[in-house]
Amino acid sequence: MNSRFNDTGESIYSFFENYDKLIECPDCQRCIILKQNNFIICCNNCGYLNDIKSMGNVVASWGKNEGICYNHKLWLRIPCCGEELWAFNKEHLEYLEGYITSKIRSRKPNINQSVASRLPTWMKESKNKLQISRAIEQLKKRLRSIDKVLFIAY
Repeated sequence: MNSRFNDTGESIYSFFENYDKLIECPDCQRCIILKQNNFIICCNNCGYLNDIKSMGNVVASWGKNEGICYNHKLWLRIPCCGEELWAFNKEHLEYLEGYITSKIRSRKPNINQSVASRLPTWMKESKNKLQISRAIEQLKKRLRSIDKVLFIAY
């Protein structure tokens, strides 16, 4: 368990724009790795193909478009505390884990767009910490499973 979480001020867009996104194939439910700055979703398992360039940056946020990216479900999502816990990628999941498992959380002052400042109440409540930590562990196991299989969007 981390003892301290220092908010870096990163927004949800940082995790969306600066890293690959993990999307669930709507046909076979396998993971598609949508490479950064790419607009073709292609599943190497079943051949699903979708050009998303015309959709613009459709970003999920808590309470709106939960677990959805470019009208596709995110691969890293799980029911938790009567809600849905989701992450765009490994980096986003690690950020959430750092926040949830910390005993002390510090935020940069006057940063209202950071991920930490925009987390829903249910994720901030200490009564949910154990359940959220377990859900994050399940997502990390799911993440490790794609290291063994290659599904890439080009």
